[in-house]
Amino acid sequence: PLLDKVILDSYLNILKFYPKAWGKIYEKTNKLDPIIDINDITNKLKSSKLKRSIVDSKPDVIFCTHSFPSSIMASLKEKGFIHSPLISVITDYNIHSSYINDVTDYYVVAHESLIPSILSYDVDINKVLPFGIPIKSEFSMKPDKKEILNKLELKDKTTMLVMGGGLGLGSINGIVKEIDDKFDNIQIIAITGRNKRLESGLKSISAKNDLIIYGFVPNVHELIEISDFIISKPGGVTCAEIITKEKPLIIYSPLPGQESDNADFLLNYGVAVKATYVNKIPYLIKNILNLDLKIKSIKDISAFLKKPNAAKEIISFVEKTYKYSI
Repeated sequence: PLLDKVILDSYLNILKFYPKAWGKIYEKTNKLDPIIDINDITNKLKSSKLKRSIVDSKPDVIFCTHSFPSSIMASLKEKGFIHSPLISVITDYNIHSSYINDVTDYYVVAHESLIPSILSYDVDINKVLPFGIPIKSEFSMKPDKKEILNKLELKDKTTMLVMGGGLGLGSINGIVKEIDDKFDNIQIIAITGRNKRLESGLKSISAKNDLIIYGFVPNVHELIEISDFIISKPGGVTCAEIITKEKPLIIYSPLPGQESDNADFLLNYGVAVKATYVNKIPYLIKNILNLDLKIKSIKDISAFLKKPNAAKEIISFVEKTYKYSI
């Protein structure tokens, strides 16, 4: 628990106060022979309790959705402590070298277009599964918009959804104020995650438009469904969810590292736009609103990129390959 707190707090503080430093760490470690070897660090951090629990439980298959546990499991497998199939599910629209090793059995990537990137690390193409990023099945459903609006007691009008992930990062307060100032007769929904201070600050805003504030919510799929625009940081899972709902995404100030890579992927495909400054966001929204061709393009390309059944396909593959019934 102490080690967990030290690592997590350090990581979050870097993201909040020194994001460029995180970008440098990410960049320096993104090679098979990096100056800073994340795999080596994680191996040294291995807890004997973790090792014992994995060895004793003899899992039929191990899934890792982050490079740290993936490298730890690969080390245990390489040293002969475990023999289970190891599957790394890369939950970003990029490939980072910290996932790559000789003993991982399969790599699940977000899209076919990322295959050349992972092959550049000399990964066998037969190990690459372009099934997508697993998201909740609710995102693939097509619920009735009016039913959701009635259930949540929201209005049927142009709706902007502002999100900052579970930690409520990003200039959400400033974004909400800017949108409220530049638009009339709209509905703004802000999700603050676990950031109580942000939630309190937003509740003190005297908005001229309808402003609804949520903390950590279990029904993001419903809020995205009823929204016309999403303003969010580009976390991998969040991007997958928004793409599946085929909604226009305005990316604001992505963190260096994974988020910047995710942003580049979406921008290159034309399913998102990026604002460098908060005051540019309303103009980007208006440009999309006034261009039906852009809205259609976003929907069409999102339909091409989305992988709503990723989780199901991964499980089906494992059942078929290893003759397990999950």
